[in-house]
Amino acid sequence: MADNSGLIYYNNAAQVIKESIERLKTINQDKYFAVRDEAIDYYLYNNTKKYIDNYFTGSLQEEIPLYTSNLTKRLINRMSLVYKKPPIREIANNDYESLTIKKDWKFKTFERVHNLLGTIAVQVSWNGVGFNYTPIINFEPIFNPENPTEPMAVIYAVQKTAGSKFHTQEDVFVYWDAEQHFKFDSTGKRISVNDGDVNPYGIIPFVFIQPNEMIDEFWNDGALDIPEANKQIDIAMTSLQHHIRAAGGQWVIEGRADVNKIKLGLNKVLITDGIVKNLGSQVEINGIMEGIKFQLQNVAQNHHITFDFGLSGSKSGSALIMENMELLESREDDVEKWNMVEQEVYQIEKVIAAVEMGRMLPEDIAVDFTEVNFPNIDKEIDEWEWKFKHGIADKIDYIMHKDPDKFDNREEAQAWLDERAAKTDKPENVFKLARNGAINQ
Repeated sequence: MADNSGLIYYNNAAQVIKESIERLKTINQDKYFAVRDEAIDYYLYNNTKKYIDNYFTGSLQEEIPLYTSNLTKRLINRMSLVYKKPPIREIANNDYESLTIKKDWKFKTFERVHNLLGTIAVQVSWNGVGFNYTPIINFEPIFNPENPTEPMAVIYAVQKTAGSKFHTQEDVFVYWDAEQHFKFDSTGKRISVNDGDVNPYGIIPFVFIQPNEMIDEFWNDGALDIPEANKQIDIAMTSLQHHIRAAGGQWVIEGRADVNKIKLGLNKVLITDGIVKNLGSQVEINGIMEGIKFQLQNVAQNHHITFDFGLSGSKSGSALIMENMELLESREDDVEKWNMVEQEVYQIEKVIAAVEMGRMLPEDIAVDFTEVNFPNIDKEIDEWEWKFKHGIADKIDYIMHKDPDKFDNREEAQAWLDERAAKTDKPENVFKLARNGAINQ
């Protein structure tokens, strides 16, 4: 049960609300939240043209459309390896899985958002039949005066509906501490959620996820340099398109000419007077492309990601492991962090289950994160050939290993093999594999 002694620093919740509204409306806070919102837009590839539109004013956009790319999501997903495969949660309760149906999917998203932004909060709530998990991106923590990195209360804005996001819907905020829970508007007027504005759980149902490098500051950035680099590359790529289009040179007119009699285009020049000359393009397009590659490689290396643009061809599993050693070492640190997050979330789940269901979940939960394996085709072939040769495995074992979600038992796998054999043996097939390995026509 969380200690709420930190709230004695305030005269009452009204003072907390007043001060929080003032902080939420400050310019610095707005700028910081705007940077995080922009990063989310780049990750979701959500109308990122708006972030480079002001760099190409005048008639430039009439000639070439803005060029955007979805680099942020690719890099963030590549560096997020903890929930690449769902972990195994061991708990002495048969109903727990039904209470946490979307937990694996949600936590994969949380890892990615956290790696992108840095500090985030995850709220655990009850939906009537199980637990909900919601990321809170922008919020105002109220800290324990004895520990300036420990939130004792949380305030965040209610997300506006899609139809009113850009219109007149009033701002509404949510307040949680260990004793109270309510909403309030931008004037500080309370909107009750429960009778007496009581928090029925006695804890704040949030887990605050921090980067591994957290020392003495609550707010810590993640990979915000990735969306910034994405923006710079979009600007460079749009400029590159302009240079490519201008590769034919710039037409100029010497002498007097009637502008009404001039027609210019990519494939024609028509003029009735004056002297027309073409100034050849001096742009080194290859240099621009190399600069874009360098920028991408640099931001990737900042986060232990290797990039060779496919120049090295396919690589063995051993080569991939060596190439991504720093990334794998970083994952080990992340596994420790997310194991602690899982434990904190479970403690909140226990409290919510006791209140909402009148049931106690088991005391402990163990979480086993699946190791990351790079594909090694040669090794896999050798391994299965050895198993076939020594009678340790057969075709059914192999297909069940390759697609465990498709087959629950050997009978289903055998039925699938029989069905494929029946289709292959039909006389209308042009080619048919003979039992001796030869091909019959």
